[in-house]
Amino acid sequence: MTAIWVNDGGVAIDPKSAVDPFAPISSPDVGDHCASSLDASDITEFFSQPVGTFQGADYQRAFRLTDDRVLWTFQDAFVSGTLVHNVGIIQSGRCFTLLNDGAKSWLLGDVTSHMQQWQWILGGGTNSDGTQLHVYVVQMNETGSSYLSRTRSSALRRVVLDASTLEVVEVIDEPILEGDLYGWSVTSDATYTYLYSHCYQQFGYDTMFGFGECVADVKVARVPVGQFDAAREYWGGTDWTGDSTTAAPAVDFSFVGSGNNPAQISYDGTRFVLVQKRDDWWGTTVDFGFADDPQGPFVLVDSIDEPLSCARSECNTYFASWVPWTDSEGNYIWSIGHNRWNGSETVSHLTDYRPTFLTISI
Repeated sequence: MTAIWVNDGGVAIDPKSAVDPFAPISSPDVGDHCASSLDASDITEFFSQPVGTFQGADYQRAFRLTDDRVLWTFQDAFVSGTLVHNVGIIQSGRCFTLLNDGAKSWLLGDVTSHMQQWQWILGGGTNSDGTQLHVYVVQMNETGSSYLSRTRSSALRRVVLDASTLEVVEVIDEPILEGDLYGWSVTSDATYTYLYSHCYQQFGYDTMFGFGECVADVKVARVPVGQFDAAREYWGGTDWTGDSTTAAPAVDFSFVGSGNNPAQISYDGTRFVLVQKRDDWWGTTVDFGFADDPQGPFVLVDSIDEPLSCARSECNTYFASWVPWTDSEGNYIWSIGHNRWNGSETVSHLTDYRPTFLTISI
């Protein structure tokens, strides 16, 4: 049974529609390692050091659970000096605990072959009653002569986790539709859950920067809120349709003139807010936008220079994402990943392989 409350005007309201997705975190401070606060500067300081055996990673994503804990996932992380392809960290209050069982991938390790076939965690969200977290995981295969030289996606799965224990409940095969990975970014309003796509063709493609032409387009599908197994509707440019082949971009080259739009989009209770690192690995700018509707159009509200961790000739940034709470002054917190241009140097420069956190008012 879905609980209903009534406001002072006598109008029945679904409580989920009254929840602020960026409200301050209220879960208790429980975990192995704790930050001084949950403001951006203190989270940056926290992740600037090893978190137990977790030494550094990229593609930071944070999923807020219904008990107000936060699940963090990362790609290609160093744990006890070993590269593993995905990591889970659970946050309660200001405190964090690594979920990996030793120096191995957290999810789908049974179908992982180190640097040959691996699993990268994408977006996700909770089901309609908050008892499960559904995360999308893409399987990547290396078809080139070295790691990340000619990388291709080969499967997409939805991993269902118990939202309390974070144990795997079920693994469900998902389609890759015209190359699009729906579930790249996931958010919900009171009515629908929205699955944004990205084809994630990063390395070894026949374009100037090596990424596929499809990375400019972000499309969107929707299902009733939290019902991930339901039939999808796709935004077709003028209306929603059940035909994925007619899906039209919600974000494309026209947004900021970017050939690669790895947008992360979240509903903030009123609007759909967007953050992205323009042109991913090869750009120098982080963009922010908003839209009244999930399909856009997105309005650019700010662009800033990338916040490098060392000289641009040695370091780069990529993958900007939202943090699911605001700071003590009500500002949005966003994060960005850092690395070395020469990936072989990463293991000896792990201080450059950690996310930083900043704020913005939209």
